[in-house]
Amino acid sequence: MIKYNHRAGAWYQNELYFSPAYQSLTNSARNLFHCMYNELKWKGAGQKREFTNNGEISLTEIQFKKMYNCCSSTYLTARNQLIEVGLIKQTHRGGMCRGDMAKYKILALTYLSSKEQRWQQYPERNWESEIPKSKGMTVGKETRWKKGHSGRKVNSHPKKQKGKRENTP
Repeated sequence: MIKYNHRAGAWYQNELYFSPAYQSLTNSARNLFHCMYNELKWKGAGQKREFTNNGEISLTEIQFKKMYNCCSSTYLTARNQLIEVGLIKQTHRGGMCRGDMAKYKILALTYLSSKEQRWQQYPERNWESEIPKSKGMTVGKETRWKKGHSGRKVNSHPKKQKGKRENTP
C-alpha cells in the first residue's frame, strides 16, 4: 500500500479547481486524481520546479481499492472520467505480465503548454475515444449470435465413412 506523508500536500490552481472539467468529476475521480498528483516527483523549487516522472505515474486498481475501500468498477469509472475530461492521459497500457502497470501523464500542470492541457477545452471537446477498452471482449457484427444458431460446434449428424460396415444385429 502507498504511504503518504500526511504533512505534505498537493496544490491546485484556482483555474483548475473551478474549471468545468474538475467540477464535473465525482468524488472518487477527484480522489484518484489527487493520488496520482501526489505520485509526482520533482526537482528544483518555485518557477524552476521540474517534474521528473510525469508520464510514468502508476496507481494500480488494487492500491486504490485498499486506500478507499471501494470496488473495481469505482476505480475504472473514476479513471475513465479523468481521461474523458482531459486531466490524465494513458501513456502505457499495463497488464501484459506480472509487474506491468498502466502508466499515466497528468495534463494539469503549469509547465505544460496550453495545447497539452486538454482539460481547458473540456466542455466543447472530450476524450472519450481514448478510454481503454478490454481487448478480446468486444463482439462484432460478424460474431454475434444469430437466430437459430446455438454456437455449439457439435456434429449432430456424423457422415458415414466409406469402406466401413455398420454392425447390424
